[in-house]
Amino acid sequence: MAVSGTVARARPQGLDMLRLAKRLRRWASLLAVAAFTWFLLQFGAAWVPAGMATVPGIPPGAWCIVDRWSIGARVGSDVFVDTPDGRVLSRIAALDDRQLRVEHPDPFTGFRDSRHFGPLPRAALVSTVMVVFQPEGDRIGDGR
Repeated sequence: MAVSGTVARARPQGLDMLRLAKRLRRWASLLAVAAFTWFLLQFGAAWVPAGMATVPGIPPGAWCIVDRWSIGARVGSDVFVDTPDGRVLSRIAALDDRQLRVEHPDPFTGFRDSRHFGPLPRAALVSTVMVVFQPEGDRIGDGR
């Protein structure tokens, strides 16, 4: 027979910090994987092709983070759209539930917009530009 207090209890009493830490780490890992998956589904990246100077603030060769679901699309948003001439970077001039009009801020770019071919179906909206990273040669004041 054992003396009282020398035998460990079958189940520890109180809060087990190691067990809690393991559970928190597991839940944090699952949450991180879910957030990363959502980010990959929601957002993407797109390059502005060389020679496509349709929007003044986004030069050719710029790398853009885009919203693939175009949740925040509104008049004045810079967007990638599928036109009869192919995929073009432009700006939304008018928008409703079924169609949109895109017009380049610089009408003399050489790329056609809704002034030439009319409104596009809403399904032609590919993505909305969220963040723009300027091409390496266009950076000013970087000391190189």
